[in-house]
Amino acid sequence: MSLIYFDPEKCTACGTCSEICPVHVIIPGEDGVPSVPPENEPFCVRCGHCEAVCPANAIQGNYETFSPENNLADTEQISPEVLKKYTQSRRSIRAFKDKPVEREKLEEILETVRFAPSGMNVQPVKWLVINDAGKVKKLADLAIDWMRLMVEKDIDHPLKQIFPGLVARRDAGLDPICYEAPCLVYAYAENEYAYTDSIIALSTVDLVASSFGLGGCWAGLLQIAAREYEPLKEALDLPGGNVPQYALIIGYPKYKFWRIPGRKQADVIWR
Repeated sequence: MSLIYFDPEKCTACGTCSEICPVHVIIPGEDGVPSVPPENEPFCVRCGHCEAVCPANAIQGNYETFSPENNLADTEQISPEVLKKYTQSRRSIRAFKDKPVEREKLEEILETVRFAPSGMNVQPVKWLVINDAGKVKKLADLAIDWMRLMVEKDIDHPLKQIFPGLVARRDAGLDPICYEAPCLVYAYAENEYAYTDSIIALSTVDLVASSFGLGGCWAGLLQIAAREYEPLKEALDLPGGNVPQYALIIGYPKYKFWRIPGRKQADVIWR
């Protein structure tokens, strides 16, 4: 069976699929019906552009995929004004309600995010979801333990000057790492090269979460500790050979934000 099937009865030979293919593996046939020659199949990135763009619904990818309801004919386009205001209103949340996050909401978010772009459509990002406030706090405390060691030892670190203050806040009963969040979403992958794809995916999680009434904050200090502190790596307990890429804490915001604060003007070079 061919990797991509082109229905000759539906195909109108418009050529759109071969034109839009990002790796140019689709070629038009003599009768106008396109095909993917066997020698081209290894280069297909399985992005689905061809089947998604075909106006005649004549293309089907014969590779492992998990599609949602995929008919866009009745989907209303989000206006630029609405999307702009939604994106600008996104905030970093560091104060959460004492309320757990429903697993169903997290599943819906990740169902959306699996369609985030990735280089060559490799889709390398995997997820560790810790939906338990106590377990999240234990990870935060391990990050603090690492900072204590860094303060005590004569070790140079670019962030060492802020560690004493963070340790002091923790000793005062606060959580300056994960802010007592009820949930932690950790992106991980099999190698370092998936970092950019992971950041894209987590950015999408961050943006989508607010549509479910949730808010998030990037757990940068936790990620730094996870890269350098073995006990924290062991606590994450990722499958062998995988690398923690970055983390996001998630929960229900304790406070409502009423306005959008200012930001710098975009620094753009136009040519």
